[in-house]
Amino acid sequence: MDRTEWRVYRIEDRDELAAAIALYEKRKGVRPRYARVSEKAPAWLLALLEEADGLEIERAGNLLAFDVWLTHEKKAQPQLSLFGEAG
Repeated sequence: MDRTEWRVYRIEDRDELAAAIALYEKRKGVRPRYARVSEKAPAWLLALLEEADGLEIERAGNLLAFDVWLTHEKKAQPQLSLFGEAG
């Protein structure tokens, strides 16, 4: 079974989001297409992600509020947690 590889970044402002996207692009050679964030993420973080060009945003309940998980791979697979699959 194929697994989607996610990279996680802690985002506290617009500059950190831009740096995270640039770092992802540098490491993987492509721009991220999917972002996964906590259901507890602050509204300003969601607004920043919505402004980012080409990102499809997913919400998950088991993530830290300021963590943003990025991937470029096809449709995002459910993220595994230590206790099973996250929804």
